Amino acid sequence: MRIWVYSWLLASVAASVRAQTCAGDRCGDCLINEGCGWCKDPGYSFKRCNAESQLTTDGCIDIVRRKSHKIQLIQNDEFSDGGPGLEPVQIKPQKIKVKLVPNRRLRDVNIFYKIAKNFPLDLYFLNDPSYTMRNLSSSLNSLANDIARDIATLTTDFQFGLGTSMDKVIEPFTSQEPLYLTYPCGKEETRCDFPYSFIHRQSLTTNIAAFTAAARSVNVTGNRDLVEGLFDGLMQVMVCGEKIGWRNKARRMVIYATDINFHFAGDGRVAGILEPNDCQCHLDNSGKYTRAEIQDYPSVGQIVQKARENNINIIFVIGGEDNQAVRTMYYDKLAAILPGGFKNASVLSADASNILQIVGDSYRRLRETVKLVISKVPEELNVTIYSNCATGRTLDHTDTCTGLTIEKWTNFTLDVISNLTSCPMGRTQSFTLYPEGLEERVEVEIEHLCDCDCQLEPEAEPNSTKCSGRGTRECGMCHCQEGWSGEKCDCDQRGTEEEACGTVAGICSNAGNCTCRKCECFDGYSGKMCECNDRNCPSSNGQICGGINHGNCSCSKCICDPAYSGDSCDCLISTDNCRNDNGTICSDNGVCECGRCQCNAGFRGDKCDRCQNCAGTCKNNYNCVECVGFNQGEYNETVCNENCRDVSVVPLFRNTAGENDTVATSCVLQDKFGCIIYFNIYDSGTSQLVQVRENKNCPPAPADPLKVGLGVSGAFFLVGIVLLLIWKLLTMFYDSMEYKQFKSEITDPVWERSENPLYKECVTTVQNPMLETTDVPSGDDVKDVKELN
Repeated sequence: MRIWVYSWLLASVAASVRAQTCAGDRCGDCLINEGCGWCKDPGYSFKRCNAESQLTTDGCIDIVRRKSHKIQLIQNDEFSDGGPGLEPVQIKPQKIKVKLVPNRRLRDVNIFYKIAKNFPLDLYFLNDPSYTMRNLSSSLNSLANDIARDIATLTTDFQFGLGTSMDKVIEPFTSQEPLYLTYPCGKEETRCDFPYSFIHRQSLTTNIAAFTAAARSVNVTGNRDLVEGLFDGLMQVMVCGEKIGWRNKARRMVIYATDINFHFAGDGRVAGILEPNDCQCHLDNSGKYTRAEIQDYPSVGQIVQKARENNINIIFVIGGEDNQAVRTMYYDKLAAILPGGFKNASVLSADASNILQIVGDSYRRLRETVKLVISKVPEELNVTIYSNCATGRTLDHTDTCTGLTIEKWTNFTLDVISNLTSCPMGRTQSFTLYPEGLEERVEVEIEHLCDCDCQLEPEAEPNSTKCSGRGTRECGMCHCQEGWSGEKCDCDQRGTEEEACGTVAGICSNAGNCTCRKCECFDGYSGKMCECNDRNCPSSNGQICGGINHGNCSCSKCICDPAYSGDSCDCLISTDNCRNDNGTICSDNGVCECGRCQCNAGFRGDKCDRCQNCAGTCKNNYNCVECVGFNQGEYNETVCNENCRDVSVVPLFRNTAGENDTVATSCVLQDKFGCIIYFNIYDSGTSQLVQVRENKNCPPAPADPLKVGLGVSGAFFLVGIVLLLIWKLLTMFYDSMEYKQFKSEITDPVWERSENPLYKECVTTVQNPMLETTDVPSGDDVKDVKELN
């Protein structure tokens, strides 16, 4: 039971993940991800792009599923050994078209490779013509035919070419002294050619005699520094295809023979050559390199780049006494990064006789090894090469096969997958595969299957009437033309939102969305451009426009019901509430506004039927206020008790008669003493109540001159006494300190021994500074001193 529950949960989670990744407005965009489907049922109300299981659950009947890959061989010429009049074919197919389903692995593209018996070979010898390499020219002269016979056992279609390269004829690489330029080898009896950088001596040819004659004509030459400039010659050999004679479909080999290290980019600066090498051909009609003293040496990166671009296989042959050290330190590292797969340079024997074996072995190694290279792979594709050439059974992740023969051929398998999140604009892309060092090519064209069949005619209906003639009916829905949207393409979206819905405040006054060139306002806003705020009207009684029974808010203004008026619909038009029992409005003492009486001055009440400030109201109560509040005035106690029963004294004014009483008026009375008395008169309509504040405000009495004079005089006298006491205390404290200091001094023993400045003795004692001893002087010495004095 638990296993079933776990399985169900895992399936639900997987379906949920697929549902999240399945997205797209069109069928092709939807089916990019594995497990997604598209429902093309007309009128389908759920999400059309979803996991297939979810579409079935939602009741979809017609589900469009992902397609399968399709592989088509456009050109598949059979293998050919070549020969007279025949073009060799070593790799097939030559052109493939793959209809690739996005994000689905394809491992069915097979590339086959087989050695052609007579595949063309172009072999170029680039020699160092220094004195220490003189034996190589002799060996090429004597072994040329032997080399040709050995190569003929592997292919009958071959050509030989020859060039020699030394160094730039400029200080400090080559001495410019007249004697050296005349005799580059330093001796008149040693025949040497004039110094040069590179000379192309023999274009690629099948005429072995011509090649031998060219090799025989090479004389030694010399330069000043030990390092040679063969990179200048190697660059010209690789880029001067027409003058060298490279064939388009041939294996190209360069035998680079020297016994010393090479100059490379940057070395030219010591001779003042700052212009970098441009990797272009600069050979004149005689085959001489013309810009050796103008351009710098090529860099290692440029050599590698041009070797790959021109499919040149470079074999380093190192001679000389220190050939092992030179090979290990320099040329093995360079060989490892060049095309051809040679990890090491070859060592030339002292007499150069093993050049025959080096050439034959190098060609056999190139011939029996193939490395498949991919170029120009689009970013959307991941392409991996596998082969079973090692085991013969299982596929290994490798692009190189070795040990091939004419009978033994191999195959490569391509693993292709796209990593698309959306269909690319260009549905067709391509890349190239080729054997490294060869011109043969396999063109692979990739077409992304991003469109469902229901998106293509005849299933699709362009300009369908179901789409208002503005779109294509496809896969159960309308795909609208540019500028239109909606289920029936009836929503005009041409132009910009600013043109259709723009206002100073923003799109749709920043209070709505622009849809179909019309504003759809947010809740609470209205108007063509949502410019009306339906919640920004005046309020009354805490409600907008007085509430639903008074009016409605429209475009920031209240639209009142017929019974109301005013900005906030709070003004009742009817005057019924202002009429009194006799039918008069506001008792003729005011006007009726918004259903309420606005009384004239001196009147109050809902109907203005009460007199608020009628003449004599305050004055008539003066006597009662004085007698009750302060036992003064014209009334005696008996009259006061009889006539002033409604008068009371309070600390603060308040309404104590009842909730219906209102303040009739506030009165102020000034009595005969100049005091101010405050009292209020309350009138309930049937009775009157007077409240008197218990405290009256009386003016202050004038100041007594006698008291003021005595106070000021006393203050001055008191200040004088205080100052006198302070002075006396300070003098007493100072005298006490002086006395204590005097007593301390007279008791000090030092005072007794001090000299009296007023008394001077007749004899003065002086110490002789020349006296070395520190002893007390004898009596004679003291005597002498006294006599001197």
